[in-house]
Amino acid sequence: MIRQLMRLRWGLLIIALIIGLAFLINEDRLDTTQNSTSTATSNLPSTNATENVASGKKIPLVRLAWFTNIPREQDMFRVIEWFDLYIFHQGNEKDRELMAALGARGPILQYILFESIQAPDSCTGKPKVNQVAYLPGDYCMISEQHPDWFLLDTEGQRILVEDGETNLYLMDPGNSGWRSFFLDRIKKIQAEPNWDGVFLDNVPVTLAFREQSGHLPAAYPDDTSYHAAVQGFLKYLYESYFQPNKKLVFANLVSRKDDADWVNQLNYLDGAMHEGWAIDWPDGYRPVDAWEKQMALAEQTQEMGKTIVMVSQGNQDDETLQNFAFASYLLIDHGNAFFRYANSDNYADVWLYENYMYDLGEPLGPRYQDGQTWRRDFTKGNVFVNPETHQVEINMK
Repeated sequence: MIRQLMRLRWGLLIIALIIGLAFLINEDRLDTTQNSTSTATSNLPSTNATENVASGKKIPLVRLAWFTNIPREQDMFRVIEWFDLYIFHQGNEKDRELMAALGARGPILQYILFESIQAPDSCTGKPKVNQVAYLPGDYCMISEQHPDWFLLDTEGQRILVEDGETNLYLMDPGNSGWRSFFLDRIKKIQAEPNWDGVFLDNVPVTLAFREQSGHLPAAYPDDTSYHAAVQGFLKYLYESYFQPNKKLVFANLVSRKDDADWVNQLNYLDGAMHEGWAIDWPDGYRPVDAWEKQMALAEQTQEMGKTIVMVSQGNQDDETLQNFAFASYLLIDHGNAFFRYANSDNYADVWLYENYMYDLGEPLGPRYQDGQTWRRDFTKGNVFVNPETHQVEINMK
């Protein structure tokens, strides 16, 4: 009992100290040690980082997505203030509750791997909790009792995907037993209150990744059959659980051969992530036709009533590239789009830029073409993007 009281006292003390820091912070939003600023020219509106974090939208058109790390203690309030969508791992419940109590807005989704499970070092080893086979012994049980759940290549072997030092095995999206197990685990982990839904990572759209690896699945000889199996799996999850329980389900749609490939999958999702949007991963521009297809895809996704999370991959100090990506986002955000300029190796870092502070007001309509340049007008300014020359203007009146 004494130990419990001591733990409680220490917990309350830590929370009090964190909250106290919020009132001691007296710096501009962009006074970071990372020196991240945009090169766009405009007069910046004045802001005050010590205002109530939960006071509502800071800038009408900027909605940022945070994933998948819990923010560092020194970054906590900055993330709460600026970001509007959060994706965290199972096991982050206490940190999630703290962030919500401190004013975090927007949905908080639970990260789950979709296409694979981890093979731990032993049957008693503790697997990672970002997957449905998260209990010790799960992999061995499935391996011994349900070998048909694994996706096999044309030589009858399980398909291994190495993620650093982690061994993952692909599962058969069309297997009814695997689907049932996956759904049962989703129900268990989502039963913990205050998760708004699930983010499914690595939902394949085609066989592109399997073709690159040289391990094609025997059960799905072409893109059409594989796509149908994945879509059937999503449909099963959506109609059996997410839709009737009003839980959100987002997915990172990968292995695309054409961005239009993902449209059918959206029928059974509330939102999707595009993890290489508008600029070329890791640090360049896309051809004009590829840029335009991605712009149209973002617009089509929102027209379907779905959310799109657009991640533009670049280097932190490449302010010109960031400005191009952000201006592209401003052209097509119709109220159901989230943005992040980041690098996949630095998702735990908070990169903020001056152009996130621009108050352009409300859009007066969709983007339209003016010569080679695309333009969008707002009540307090306008945005110009030339995908050929990569010239950008973000102007405020």
